[in-house]
Amino acid sequence: MSFLKAPALEVQKTIWVQLHSYLSGHNQIMKMKNPTILLLLTLLGSSNVLAQVSQGGQPIGWQQPSSYLEFERLPDLNMQEIEAEDAIKDQYKEFGYRFGIERTVSLSPENSGYWSVENKKKVWRVGVHAPNAKAVSFLFSRYNLPKGATVFIYDKDQTHFIGGFDYRNKQVNGMLATSLVYGEDIIVEVSLPDIADRGSLDIEIGQVVHAYRGISSKIEEVRFSSRGPFGNSGSCNINVNCPLGDDWQVEKRAVALIASGGNAICSGALVNNTNNDGHPYFLTANHCLGGVGNWVFYFNHETSGCSGNTGPTNQTVSGASVVSSNSGSDFGLLEINNGNAIPSSYNAEWAGWDNSDNENAVSAATGIHHPSGDLKKICHDDDGPYHANQSGAAVWYIDEWEDGTTEGGSSGSPLFNQDHRIIGQLYGGSASCFNQSGADWYGRFGVSWNGSSSSTRLRDWLDPGNTGVTTLDGYPTGSVVYSYDAASNGFSNLPNDLCEISNVTPSFTLKNNGTTNLMSCTITYSYNGGGNQVINWTGNLAQSGTESVQLASFTPILGTNTITATVSSPNQQTDQNGNNNSITETFNVNIGESFIKLSIRTDDYGYETYWELRGPANQLVASGGNTNVGPNGGGNSNATANDPGAYSNNTTINETIQLVGDGCYTFLIVDDYGDGMCCDFGQGNYRLRDGNNTILFEGGEYEDNEETEFGMTGGETSSVSETQPLDFKVYPNPSKGTIQLEIGNIEIAESFNVTDISGRLLIQNQVVQNRTAVVLENLVNGIYSINLITTEGTVSKKVVLMNE
Repeated sequence: MSFLKAPALEVQKTIWVQLHSYLSGHNQIMKMKNPTILLLLTLLGSSNVLAQVSQGGQPIGWQQPSSYLEFERLPDLNMQEIEAEDAIKDQYKEFGYRFGIERTVSLSPENSGYWSVENKKKVWRVGVHAPNAKAVSFLFSRYNLPKGATVFIYDKDQTHFIGGFDYRNKQVNGMLATSLVYGEDIIVEVSLPDIADRGSLDIEIGQVVHAYRGISSKIEEVRFSSRGPFGNSGSCNINVNCPLGDDWQVEKRAVALIASGGNAICSGALVNNTNNDGHPYFLTANHCLGGVGNWVFYFNHETSGCSGNTGPTNQTVSGASVVSSNSGSDFGLLEINNGNAIPSSYNAEWAGWDNSDNENAVSAATGIHHPSGDLKKICHDDDGPYHANQSGAAVWYIDEWEDGTTEGGSSGSPLFNQDHRIIGQLYGGSASCFNQSGADWYGRFGVSWNGSSSSTRLRDWLDPGNTGVTTLDGYPTGSVVYSYDAASNGFSNLPNDLCEISNVTPSFTLKNNGTTNLMSCTITYSYNGGGNQVINWTGNLAQSGTESVQLASFTPILGTNTITATVSSPNQQTDQNGNNNSITETFNVNIGESFIKLSIRTDDYGYETYWELRGPANQLVASGGNTNVGPNGGGNSNATANDPGAYSNNTTINETIQLVGDGCYTFLIVDDYGDGMCCDFGQGNYRLRDGNNTILFEGGEYEDNEETEFGMTGGETSSVSETQPLDFKVYPNPSKGTIQLEIGNIEIAESFNVTDISGRLLIQNQVVQNRTAVVLENLVNGIYSINLITTEGTVSKKVVLMNE
């Protein structure tokens, strides 16, 4: 096995000499302000990737000897030349702290490692030896896993591991960047279900980061405490958990370190949007956008107290896509993972902001950042920044920090005003521990707000409802407290869904978010877009107090019902925070007539699907799909294509089901693997319609299961009449070859047929008596539909054939 080497060290050294020469000719050193320089420092990658979040479990090879595994050896590092480069680079910490060398490799099951069968799984392992490495990380250049496959990465001495990762970690472009595993001998382990073919695994390691230095000389301590190799900032930096950070414990949770390959290059922060929904927008600097494809975002990389120099590095997500950026104010807005993929255990905060760009309103400023890739630090400016223009960019200019400083790697970090809202992100500057009287400048958030298009401005993303607000608090905690702030805090006594028409009497929850006791306010509400109703509330609510206010009853309509409420005029004053005044909720009334039509389109794994319909007394009316999944089987991954009732892949199944009377019915659909029917593995879906072809509900994107209620009413319809029940029985079921078809109302029965799971007609006969024997012994074992055709419609039931 041969490795493709990274760019020659001689070339790298030449680059650094040129950079040194460039910097020496400038009076002020700027923190990563030149995108061209950044491109020299980081390996470029794709702009779209998904999360590197563990799905749980542990390696199959954990606590087992691995002496039989041959390790692919990386070339030795020329530490003399690397240290010479770092001696130049580390003088200018604004360029990011390099801790590793990126090595281009090509390791896949086709050319490396070995296969084995363990614990009823097929296992591929490959080992990598990075001589004298403090730690190793990987970039999978191809990462396409079949369902059921899992990836773990661990050190040879088995002191710690990361993973498991599965198909849910799949990137849009098929790549995955990982965080570091400590040690010089690292094992990558991939396991497949026993029924999977080895050829279904499409995976390749394209890059290995060979980390050669770190924060601690006690690497064993680092390895056993899951603490990382980053950090080399100046001693004048202040840990975020020192007294200076006491008032910033909420906002600090928004800030993260960004590492790309072997460089810890920038900082940034999660930012809130006016939907207050925790969408993973991440603000950093435009000049930091060079390595999106193999970025890893490290949250909560900080000390637990004021002193110390180690912090956790195991709270990570990997990659993002750029949604907007502009060099005019040096901002870049990223969307991490294209979804809500930041685990709740990270306790992340989405920082608030102020886009007013009012220079006179900013009396003080605070920065939270990761200098030189170090632990989270804080700095403070007592007299506030002012507007300036720096190298063509509109900036906030800080002439000197009163507490702390910034360095390279701080670039992109947020600048907060005295109200704890972001007003900019770090663009450049000369401040450092070596130059504590140096200046810094931040791209202005207010300038970034507007631009020529959605790809060059913030407002489309952070104010998706076009509310026009100029300030927004953080989410979910918030940061600014007002004197007068009445808030809408939700509804109670509001159903999720209804399966019958009945009056609804909701209550509105009023909350006082202000510091002044709430004595009065106006509550305005409406149902389904109708006329406004007004309640002039009076009472006495202290700060954070709530009260339930009953609203008028109303009769819901069929379909979607909407209720909206707005609170205003706290204590007959103007509400100082308009972002939490209004709330809207919806619920559905689903009522069908006499019988329903169920259509299911399976995904690539049809055997994972099971469904059932239960009547008003919770009796089972109908069911279908894999009987080994059942209503309690979601997420167990035990189903197989050979189980009774299992549906074929990418097949449409149509069922007509007669209901048993008026009342509420419950439809449940289950996915055994826990990933629904759409959209990672096919475009599966389901739809229920009533006898008039009215869609009651539909879906496909769920996890373990989805359950919905609907109702049935009588009356004249084009469907099967309630007074002519189409009850028929098939038994025995499962059958060994012959079944009995017993029809309850032969007067309206015309014929019956037998079809296979794909709908192919196999048997067809007229109905001549109440009980008929149907011979199936000439058919292969499997699932078949017995379809009774009547003057009022068709009713189907499933039968399982199990010939001896």
